[in-house]
Amino acid sequence: MKILTVLIEYHISNMDNLYFYICNDDISISIGCRVYVPFGHQNIVGYVIDLRHSDLSYENLCQKDNVNYKYIYKVLDENPILDNELFNLAKYMSKEYVAPLISCLQTILPPTYKPAKTSLKEIKYKQLKKVYINENINYDNLKPKQIELLDKIKNNNGILLKDLPIGQVNTLIKYNLVNIKLVKVTDDYFKDYQKKDNFHNLNDEQKKAYQTIIDSNKQVFLLQGVTGSGKTEVYLNLCEYYHSLGKGVIVLVPEISLTPMIIQRFKQRFTDIAILHGSLSSKEKQIQYDKIKNGQAKIVIGARSAIFAPLKNIGLIILDEEQSTSYKQDQSPTYHARDIAIYRANFFNAKVVLGSATPSFETKARAMKGVYQIVYIRHRANNQELPPVYIANMRNEVSEFSYMISKTLDQEINNALDNNEKIILLQNRRGYAPYVSCRNCGYTFKCPNCELSLSYHKNGDKFKCHYCNYEIKFNHICPKCDSQDFLFMGTGTQKIEEIIQQNYPKAKLLRMDNDTTNIKNGHLKILEKFEKEDFNILLGTQMVSKGLDFHDVTLVGVINADISLSAADFRSAELSFDLLSQVSGRAGRGDKPGKVVIQTYNPEHYAISLVAKHDYELFYNQEMRFRHKLNYPPFSYMSSLTILCEKADQACILGDKIFDFLNKYQEFELLGPAFPYVFKENNKIKLRILIKSKNHSLINEALNKINVTFAKEIKERKCSILYDIDTYKLL
Repeated sequence: MKILTVLIEYHISNMDNLYFYICNDDISISIGCRVYVPFGHQNIVGYVIDLRHSDLSYENLCQKDNVNYKYIYKVLDENPILDNELFNLAKYMSKEYVAPLISCLQTILPPTYKPAKTSLKEIKYKQLKKVYINENINYDNLKPKQIELLDKIKNNNGILLKDLPIGQVNTLIKYNLVNIKLVKVTDDYFKDYQKKDNFHNLNDEQKKAYQTIIDSNKQVFLLQGVTGSGKTEVYLNLCEYYHSLGKGVIVLVPEISLTPMIIQRFKQRFTDIAILHGSLSSKEKQIQYDKIKNGQAKIVIGARSAIFAPLKNIGLIILDEEQSTSYKQDQSPTYHARDIAIYRANFFNAKVVLGSATPSFETKARAMKGVYQIVYIRHRANNQELPPVYIANMRNEVSEFSYMISKTLDQEINNALDNNEKIILLQNRRGYAPYVSCRNCGYTFKCPNCELSLSYHKNGDKFKCHYCNYEIKFNHICPKCDSQDFLFMGTGTQKIEEIIQQNYPKAKLLRMDNDTTNIKNGHLKILEKFEKEDFNILLGTQMVSKGLDFHDVTLVGVINADISLSAADFRSAELSFDLLSQVSGRAGRGDKPGKVVIQTYNPEHYAISLVAKHDYELFYNQEMRFRHKLNYPPFSYMSSLTILCEKADQACILGDKIFDFLNKYQEFELLGPAFPYVFKENNKIKLRILIKSKNHSLINEALNKINVTFAKEIKERKCSILYDIDTYKLL
């Protein structure tokens, strides 16, 4: 008899739920396999995390352990779905991020493999005929074209029959030179996005960076290169080196919108590529996952979750635009891809390259201390100067037709359109108007779930909550006083789109934000249109700011640079500098020089004035003085816990008790639980406590103790707690 310890998804607290089942000895099963088990009145999928044997009969075993064991129904996997490396990673994440092991397993695995309440329906792969060369064939008496075709089939490890001349194939079959097999079609994602990419020899700075990374004994590198310096070309050469050694490579990009552009660069040089990111369907993710797991793909490209790719023998992990906050997960487990990359690199003795023009302060500080090795690329690959940046003071430079467009930007847009040049415009807020209020009584439309202002979206004439996705049609009647006179405050991408279309007859505009990219391959379709068709303006949110490489973009305009600067967060200056620097770098990447116009009501702010000077180092030094004075990261570690509860009084009682528990630690500086750290979101009261300390392990130890000490009370008060380690959010 085999006794199985099974982990299931049935959350009643932050603790894991372990249950015991049995199966007969003749059933083949091992730790790491999924099983189909009875649970109450339903049947669910669980994950085997331990296994032991017993020689006792069923009755004696139940009597000895005082457990009424149930038999499993079915074993779902012939082999464990996670190897030891990834399973140990899940256990590390569970402890490090104070998260249930089941949550960590769900994070690592693709949806179809998750140990959850899921059906047993297997994914059906499309099958096509593929031609393979037979072994020990005789080339004598073959015609040159036949030999050429055989070599082509051999060199490509088989070719789909539909891609070969059927007459020649039939001749080869007749002479027993080839055979045909049915094969699973994995996919050829982005197969049509094949922009020609001329291979470039590395310049002297790139060569030095490449060689330094190859030769150094350091494990983690900060590759700090100005925008347009050719960091991607360095990545490609590093990948070629480790690929030639038979090692695996993971390349992470911060935005799904960037995957098409980097994939087409890599497809010019590599064939064994897999892609993992959020816009793939469950079937597509499993196909990609299986390719990696089966060794068919040695290079993985994707967004944050690709860091968990089941690659063997990893030699290199790259995080492009490492400063991006999208690498930080804000749901349990609250990992950062950078930290997972370093953990996995330790296991494989691999190297990690963190690439950026504007590194995060945590990364830069570690590099300056020598924890990471810093490698600079100070010039653009084409030897062009960085684009000049003009700051338009919106206090006195509003154009005649719109308060959102300055005279300077208006003139530059007209010049670019007259010269058939392309333009990128950044407005880091989607929708039409973030706030709508009644002019008569002052009523403001708010989300009933979150008590936050609803954003008005003119497309669809609706209000939408950008936190919980609540939507409601706008009937243009005030629910409080029946007035039909409304004030639309603030400006989103939809409103800027309307202004551009009304005032620039030559403009052919594409809008790129979450509303236009929520369809299948939405990012790819927009980028293809902007590159290949006669669209001349790309307007978007932050997704247009990083990684885009269009050589005919000569103008970049920032509509409102103050949006991110006004956020109630100690990182607001850093995030603003990064956003403005990155989007500025989209201009002048080709033969024509570029220019940038930044519109602001705060031209004196150092985050904006130093962007205009392209001076990251001075900005870093100035901002670090502010951080040091207030003991903010990277001079301390900061984590948080958020209590979620339907009843405010229960959340506050629990919050006060947890605050008192944490307050006993003299090394801690606590913020909350009080306004603005108590708020409502998605029909839940959220009460937040922030912890600052020099001792990272002590924070982790305290939060794990809370999980155990208050487990009963958390359950009784019907609360849950989200632990956010190294939090990126003050509020």
